[in-house]
Amino acid sequence: MTNNTQPPQSHRVVRLIFEYDGDRVRLVAQQAVEMATSDVEAGPVSGPGFYVDARDSSERTVARVAARGAFAGSREVFPERHDEPITRVDVANAKGAFTVTVPAPDSADHVTLVQLVSGAERSDARAGVAEALETVDLASFPLRRQQ
Repeated sequence: MTNNTQPPQSHRVVRLIFEYDGDRVRLVAQQAVEMATSDVEAGPVSGPGFYVDARDSSERTVARVAARGAFAGSREVFPERHDEPITRVDVANAKGAFTVTVPAPDSADHVTLVQLVSGAERSDARAGVAEALETVDLASFPLRRQQ
């Protein structure tokens, strides 16, 4: 029996920590790490949401990962009694932090925080009606080169 699956390879990855307060976002820390990655981590975009792109100096995206937990608009509220459920409430001004690890090949010059939003529907003769996604650049930050 032949196993055709490729084991994960070690690539340079950058761990990024972002903080946000309303519409403002800043990169507070970046750390180069060596870790095993597979195509899943930098796989295809699954839909609307926030992502971090690693881009080269000509703005070409060389890797994209989901920014899970970015810009959360609600908070968990813990009850005073342990037998009551935890609830979520919307907040007027989202504030918090999130961490993303993104592949950073040698060609990566900077990272850009992007939001993919639903665009106008388009008609495709083979697939019927499909939803287009528009990329909105929110903020860019240079990548530091680790020695």
